[in-house]
Amino acid sequence: MKPAFTKQSWALLALLAGIALIPQVVTNRYYLHMINLAGIYTLITIGLNILAGYTGQVSMGQAGYFAIGTYVAALLMLNLKLSFWLALLAAAVASAVFGGIVGVPAMKLSGPYLVLATVGFGEIIRLVILNWQPVTKGAAGLTGIPLPELGSLRIMSETEFFYLIFAVVLLGAYVAHRLTQSKIGRTFSAIREDELAAEAMGVPVNRYKIWAFIISAIYAGLAGALYGTFSGVASPDNFTFDDSVGFLCMSVIGGNRTIAGAVIGAFMLTFLSEALRAFQAFRLVIYGAILIFTVIYMPQGLAGLFGRWPAKLFGAGGRERQ
Repeated sequence: MKPAFTKQSWALLALLAGIALIPQVVTNRYYLHMINLAGIYTLITIGLNILAGYTGQVSMGQAGYFAIGTYVAALLMLNLKLSFWLALLAAAVASAVFGGIVGVPAMKLSGPYLVLATVGFGEIIRLVILNWQPVTKGAAGLTGIPLPELGSLRIMSETEFFYLIFAVVLLGAYVAHRLTQSKIGRTFSAIREDELAAEAMGVPVNRYKIWAFIISAIYAGLAGALYGTFSGVASPDNFTFDDSVGFLCMSVIGGNRTIAGAVIGAFMLTFLSEALRAFQAFRLVIYGAILIFTVIYMPQGLAGLFGRWPAKLFGAGGRERQ
């Protein structure tokens, strides 16, 4: 008879309990703020892993979707007084629409041409935000973005934001896991491995490429809505090409074919970026060096270093021994 709680179940419960205790252990407000920021970036990286890692479509425009989510949610909350939860949904929908718009021309592009197209999209979004001053306030940005509310509770402290961000990231990671284990995920992988072979087998490659862009954009849009209410401001300076490069580095360095890689990459580079604040002019140079090292010596990213842990914990093949 199979036990009610397997080793995998207990390991998952222990992990969740450990994460839930982080605010009780990390009492320094600054470090908790950085953890919250890394959690937001984890959402973006999960979406990018689905697009680049599973489908093989490299995007350098994630900052654009991130910006759309931030500004759509902020404007709806400021001008229409919508609740954060409705604004969060609207941000996801708006980002998904733009993800589809980018995905359509991307069907005919690959390699460096696709990268350049997504770079152009990200820059277009940033310039629109910068110059559409009556709506976006231009370079001054939006300030006073309302805090989220849960019933009578207004989420204000770093600890409260931690649990909000943790809940959204956990849900996003679960959906991504289920997606990658489904027929859609297997189709994404088939397109990445051999697009022509997948098409010859009757796979509607173009349709799935568009869906990959849409899903990736939704994750970035959700992260944007969280970022706006978390920081209280929305400025075009936070959605530059450098940020898109940073998100791609998080994906590759962490491991772009795993959800764990998204978490590892996002947390590592968030804290590394803060540690390199005094060397801001050389940040991309350092990122580039780490990226080259990772591609050459750790093609599966940092998550690949822990690839044997599931087998040791759950038995061969990641399953529990009976």
